[in-house]
Amino acid sequence: MRTHPIPTNASLAVALAAAMLACNVSRGGSQPLTTVGPGDAASLDLAPRTFDAATDATHPRIEDATVASDAGSADSNDADASDTGADAPVDVDNGAPSTVYPAPHPPLPELTNAVGGPILTSPTVHLVFYPGYPYVQDMSKFATNMAAASFWGEVTHEYGIGPLTIGAPITLAGETAPAMITSTEIEAWVAAELTSGAFGTPDPEGIYTLFYPATTTVTQPNPVLPSLAPVVSCVAFGGYHDNVSVALTDGGTPQNFAYAVIPTCDTNVNDLTAVLSHEWVEAATDPFLTSSGAFTLTGGPNSAYFTVDANHAVWALLTGGEAGDLCEPEGDGAYISPPDVGYTVQRTWSNLLAKASQDPCAPDPSGGVSFNSAPVLPEMVTFTSPFTGTLMTQGITIPAGQTKTIEVDLFSTGDTGGPWTVTAEDVLYTYYGSYGLLNTLAFSWDRTQGVNGDKLHLTITVTRESIVYGAHAFMITSTQGGRVAVWPGLIVE
Repeated sequence: MRTHPIPTNASLAVALAAAMLACNVSRGGSQPLTTVGPGDAASLDLAPRTFDAATDATHPRIEDATVASDAGSADSNDADASDTGADAPVDVDNGAPSTVYPAPHPPLPELTNAVGGPILTSPTVHLVFYPGYPYVQDMSKFATNMAAASFWGEVTHEYGIGPLTIGAPITLAGETAPAMITSTEIEAWVAAELTSGAFGTPDPEGIYTLFYPATTTVTQPNPVLPSLAPVVSCVAFGGYHDNVSVALTDGGTPQNFAYAVIPTCDTNVNDLTAVLSHEWVEAATDPFLTSSGAFTLTGGPNSAYFTVDANHAVWALLTGGEAGDLCEPEGDGAYISPPDVGYTVQRTWSNLLAKASQDPCAPDPSGGVSFNSAPVLPEMVTFTSPFTGTLMTQGITIPAGQTKTIEVDLFSTGDTGGPWTVTAEDVLYTYYGSYGLLNTLAFSWDRTQGVNGDKLHLTITVTRESIVYGAHAFMITSTQGGRVAVWPGLIVE
């Protein structure tokens, strides 16, 4: 996953809003902090959330005192047509409930290995502890359970990853954990430890997992502008994975080694294990995502399962494009506690499930019927920013002050026993509204419930220009009981 910068002053408002559409702007896969919010800093996912030990669903927001007074004025995001005066368009296809499962709908994303980078086919986790680390026993037990449990194979086998092996724990005898350390310093330290033999014989299939105690603060360069304040562990991210290139002998060919950085942000060990499961899966499926630590939006020359297909770019832009990142929008539903693991883990993206129109996050603990609501995005749009470069992807063009209606196709893999409810939200406002970012989208529906085969119609109005280079992101959320499914979309002016 990617770290999510959380603004510390009003000057970050514009930069961080831009970052929301510049996924992967920091290194490694660290995710936004959540109760069990894993992250990996070698790839930076920018769907910000604040750290909250009680819930995985909170979202940090951009701060800008000059416009904060307007932040509470846009509570009409999900008004029905009767509330806004916007009627459903005439002569539209409303579909009909169908017993053919799933009903026709746009495809879900595919997690791609665009440059054909290597994976870890025989990954071995090497746990690295400072003396006195309080959770050595739990972390060691979790690793042992993960290697034996079915979970690992369920989430990695389709990507060519083999069984997980656990190496002997490494204790850094005589070393004291630093009070503060930067990601650049960690990278250099890992290289030195590998070269010196402190980590034993260097393992090209290894995931060196570095545990830092609660007394250590890890910082990364600001993912948007290096001149801005760095982002900080347990405030902006809960962990990350990265890689370092090391020449083990003088004049030898450099080799890449994967590692994960796990700050201790909470006394709940399940928060740590959720982060670990996320980072280990992403380190195995995308171990060498950067080139000497230099992050690029397209990944390093050896990146593997780094992002999604071009038509679904907005999925990666909002959450990060790696296997764990793509399932974070499911919120609390992304986290499970398999009996044979005994701790919390995060579900991760499955191309096989996505192609079958099932819940794409494996494993599905319910084993039941999956459902979702897919916006039909009829255009190929172009988005350009200094952070993303130029992207061409599926979306909608709506100039500021204008309105457009799109079709939303409802589908499920079986009888859901009744309708589900569909809502829409302005993603940037949802994440950053309390910090002053203004709402730029208004929504109205012809209907807000349906079942497999129904076609709803969502009318979107761009109420003001976007500060994010003319781009807006929206999210369609489907809810039935305690189950939630999401589908984002991109609008350009």
